[in-house]
Amino acid sequence: MLRHRFVRLTLLPLLPLLPFFASTAHASDTLEFPLRAKRILFLGDSITHAGGYVAWIETQLRLQGVAPLPQIINIGLSSETCCGLSEPGHPFPRPDVHERLSRALAKVKPDVVVACYGMNDGIYFPFSKERFQAYQEGINRLIKKVHASGAKLILMAPTPFDPVPLQGKGRLLPAGQKKYAYDSIYEKYDDVLGRYGRWIMQQKNRVEMVIDLHRPLANDIAEKRKRNPRFTLAPDGIHPNAEGHRLMGQTILHAWGVVSTAEPDPELLKRITHRTALLHDAWLSAIGHKHPRIKPGPPLEKAIAKARQLEKQIEPLVQKARQPALSQRRSTGGTIYQVHYNATAQPGQLRLAADYSLWIPDGESHLRGVIVHQHGCGPGSTHGSWTATDDLHWQALARKWDCALLGPSMESPRGALCRLWCDPRNGSGARFLQGLSKLAQTSHHAELETVPWCLWGHSGGGFWSSLMQTKYPQRIVAIWFQSGTAYGYWTNETVKAPVIPAAAYGVPAMGNPGLKEKGNKRFHTAWDGLTAMRMAYLKHGEFFEFAPDPRTAHECGNSRYLAIPFFDFWLEHRLPATGSRAQKLRPVDAQARADWNKTMAGKLAEFVHTGAVSDTTPPPAPVSVAVRRDKDGSVAITWKAVADFEIGIRCFVIERNGKPIAQVPEEPKNQYGRPLFQGMTYGDTPQKPWPEMQFVDKSVPTTGVPTYRVRTINTVGLKSNPTAE
Repeated sequence: MLRHRFVRLTLLPLLPLLPFFASTAHASDTLEFPLRAKRILFLGDSITHAGGYVAWIETQLRLQGVAPLPQIINIGLSSETCCGLSEPGHPFPRPDVHERLSRALAKVKPDVVVACYGMNDGIYFPFSKERFQAYQEGINRLIKKVHASGAKLILMAPTPFDPVPLQGKGRLLPAGQKKYAYDSIYEKYDDVLGRYGRWIMQQKNRVEMVIDLHRPLANDIAEKRKRNPRFTLAPDGIHPNAEGHRLMGQTILHAWGVVSTAEPDPELLKRITHRTALLHDAWLSAIGHKHPRIKPGPPLEKAIAKARQLEKQIEPLVQKARQPALSQRRSTGGTIYQVHYNATAQPGQLRLAADYSLWIPDGESHLRGVIVHQHGCGPGSTHGSWTATDDLHWQALARKWDCALLGPSMESPRGALCRLWCDPRNGSGARFLQGLSKLAQTSHHAELETVPWCLWGHSGGGFWSSLMQTKYPQRIVAIWFQSGTAYGYWTNETVKAPVIPAAAYGVPAMGNPGLKEKGNKRFHTAWDGLTAMRMAYLKHGEFFEFAPDPRTAHECGNSRYLAIPFFDFWLEHRLPATGSRAQKLRPVDAQARADWNKTMAGKLAEFVHTGAVSDTTPPPAPVSVAVRRDKDGSVAITWKAVADFEIGIRCFVIERNGKPIAQVPEEPKNQYGRPLFQGMTYGDTPQKPWPEMQFVDKSVPTTGVPTYRVRTINTVGLKSNPTAE
């Protein structure tokens, strides 16, 4: 099984999905500052000298295809300050960056300088105005010199000091002592660094960018200490470990507009780290410094030559890592094919990682369409989407019409703009087509590149679907807008208005906001946008129904009990005839509208009134019931089942010799609607872990094997006939 490789460096609580309208900015059409630079110079103390976060940044830029790649030069120097101060107990005068800054600027000739100072500048004492003033003067001189050279400057607030790993080791001192040093630190030194960092962040109008490294690391530590009180990112209180350097790198990349992070191959990261360290040592010596304990690096020319050799080893690893990753697994009467794409930090391309999972029923020789279940915005919604193609109920719809079921999973890093993917013009539309093409190859179903789609979109997924409607109307059977559309955003010019072709009005649609979204401070735009869109599209003759859910706000509730019949109806009325190789969809004609009124209007009215749809037909019985007595005397019963197409599966009842003995699951649950065998998330997908179709009878008599039967119970309580073993 393909594992979703979205890297999370901080805890991301799986909250209900965020409203898609929370993101209002546009994705950039060009590389953002400072990625347009030719040469980026990193300055700092021992944390930068270690180079971990610098190597991480370069690795991610390579993996995401930044081209041309800026030349990244790190000359961080251990013990260095920007203030010129040294604590009395330090074994030698601390180097001052200003001693070498002019030489560095002249020799490196950077377009951008990235500087992080502060950890050493407080010299591990309690706060004093004099030391703070020296720090401020040092930063002011840094700003002046960098700008005078013609370079742009990024200032970074210092990382936090963590006293916890030093507790009980005699290295923490209270206030009021005469001397402090790097090995005998003021116990509340992080308060000093916090003050320095806040001042750095206030310089945003004097430099090209400021980045807060203090808060993200401090927040990560605090969150993880809820589970492990001794957790730290800095084992000596000062220097971040590998995880800390990664979080620093991710924070910097996020500020630079690179919001996605891929987990690199360890060998690739090792070689890039080796290359950056080699060049660091060479540049450090070539520029010169006043640290008496740093060994000289190799001559710069030799280091550059060696770096070129390493580049030949690195590039193939990068190219391999940028290829889409494929996998497949079995799932309930079919196979799920998966493809993963890393993010691409190139203008106009998708800047987030994406996974596409495609369920194809067993025995399908030629698919007639794809049912797309597109999630909404936020980490919780993305997490929920990973089970979309395992959904028995949606699988039943796909199986009936010889279709595949597609569940896209778009990366949702904390703080990233949902608009990066929910507007298909920012690359997700093209990535969607690429995903289908790759899945066509791996599944040996070439028709996936041409067959039509049903689009179900929740929140940001509805936003995405409304714009896909304007780009590919000839491919779309029907659209279900679950509390989301981009219409209100392009009419108020928050996003660029699309050109709407006449064919877009030929796509039947259903707007399904929650009634509780109407007038809601957070979610009203879903209601407002769908009502306005419907009124506008009806004027152009589109079939556009409206199904406000009286039970819900932004969650999906029981909408599937109308959404699945909705798609069932339009698949019947719009798909080309079975066996036809032509993919032109049939139009929404007068007969289709009349048939809707006969077969669907009543269901729509019932849903608007009750928030669900009823059913009077029993579900299909389970199949392939198998019984096995184990060595401990118990009997294991397994079975297979397909969902009740109209209403889904609630549970199974196991009978022994004609009498019920168990129910699986024992207590079906669903906090958002009718109880389901697989449960349900906020975004209408199965809730992990769901039960297996099996039961172990531990109370069975020791002699002989009784007769077992299994019944399916649907979500309105109707029972199937029993299926014997």
